[in-house]
Amino acid sequence: MSQWLFRRLSCPSGLLLLLAAYFLLHWLLRITAGGGFELDEAEQLLFGQRLQPGYSADPPLYTWLQIPLLRLFGEGAAALGLLKNLLLFLTYVCSYFIGRQAGLSVERAGLAALSLLLLPQIGWESQRDLTHSVLVTTLSAASLWALLALLNGRQGPGQYALLGLLFGLGLLSKYNFAIFILIMTITLASLQPRLVWRPASLLTLLTCALTLSPFLLWLLDNAALAGSDAQRLETGFSGYWEGVSSGLLSLALSYAAFCALFLLALLVSFRPWREPIFKTPEESRPMALRFLLRMLWITPLILILILLLIGGVAYRDRYLLPVLFHIPVVAFLMLPEKTFVRGLVGYRRWLLAAMILIPLGLFARAHLVPLTGKPMKQTYPGQALARILIRDAGAPAFVIANRSFIGGNLKPHMGSAFVGSAQAQFPLRKMLEGRSQPILLVWEPHPSGREFEKVQTYLRQQLGPGVSALSSIGKAAAHHRNADGPVEVLEWQLWGEAAPTRPE
Repeated sequence: MSQWLFRRLSCPSGLLLLLAAYFLLHWLLRITAGGGFELDEAEQLLFGQRLQPGYSADPPLYTWLQIPLLRLFGEGAAALGLLKNLLLFLTYVCSYFIGRQAGLSVERAGLAALSLLLLPQIGWESQRDLTHSVLVTTLSAASLWALLALLNGRQGPGQYALLGLLFGLGLLSKYNFAIFILIMTITLASLQPRLVWRPASLLTLLTCALTLSPFLLWLLDNAALAGSDAQRLETGFSGYWEGVSSGLLSLALSYAAFCALFLLALLVSFRPWREPIFKTPEESRPMALRFLLRMLWITPLILILILLLIGGVAYRDRYLLPVLFHIPVVAFLMLPEKTFVRGLVGYRRWLLAAMILIPLGLFARAHLVPLTGKPMKQTYPGQALARILIRDAGAPAFVIANRSFIGGNLKPHMGSAFVGSAQAQFPLRKMLEGRSQPILLVWEPHPSGREFEKVQTYLRQQLGPGVSALSSIGKAAAHHRNADGPVEVLEWQLWGEAAPTRPE
């Protein structure tokens, strides 16, 4: 089976069909996985209700792409899963063409693209629950493909404008794309400075700025919200060197988690230590290979420099997606021909196992694990809770939840109601002009009352101090899907502006 399957890699169309079938399978699996939504999915269901320049601490491009699919397929797993799998498909395709630009044969480039399955953040986590990180990886792959084409001779103004567009879109997908731009620019300037210091580079900057302009204008009015994204990088240590040492450890662990499975498969299958990897001096190697290799060692230097400047960063393996996704291409560029031929059959088995086990694992996670009674985000009873809220609180036109996860799981089942959360930035005052309907506040009960405090504080910040409670606190409770034990509880209360009193 593996020989027949991987024989398709001898032509680009075979690889495209194989990838299309694989991601179509994942899309169908997500549709059948159930009505509950993961954290990032729930967030997109909230943000996708309105097209606006920004929504939260993350850049908005993923939501802009998600909105048309939500209108076309409805608010559910079909729209969410389709965008994600289209982006992953494009990432694998771009990786193939990166390999071709770098000089790999059709077969090697195809294997390098499929090797993304062995990078857990791409093969598994991107399917489980990632959004912005999936998009930034796709745009990183497209940008690297375009930059290698520049190195290989496509050096007209159009190529520089294309790079500017991709850079702008990348920054609109996730802030850490800026690190990828920095790494690529430093690498290019060190190898081919004439390609950086030329008038056409101004076209790259101009195109990037124009692409970013709507979001940058929004950012000026919401700098505090956007800046809160930096808190995710904090180590939690007060001392400088304590933070630095913790950050170095987190970086090392992130590298290991990101690459270990792929490197293990590579070492076990090909045993590359049997013959020298490079038989030619560096200056005789193809420029694309030199570029990718230099990127690979510049990357940790830049990450360590950031750590030293900030005084500590809590790196996570998903942060490395835009800067390390091309490791398989570099590895297959370095493998000598005899080593490659000797280990090809064994390596194909690793890829085939990944193509089988990843979908099976996601299927088991969605359908078998809930049978044990373990509560999961995909089994969250959003539909049942929404039905209780509509029955007891009426059918409010506006709902505000304490968390985007709660609001997003309620949204598809709340009819035409607009659902927001205390973690999302919507112009509620403008949206409520001329309306007198009460607003339903929904939160998870907590002994300290902090979740209720969070949602009412958010509402008063948006609408002013004139809003107040219009009803007593109610409660809704429902069991997780396929589980008799776990119960999710929400508390709710109707809020609005008090009716003006008539003078006697």
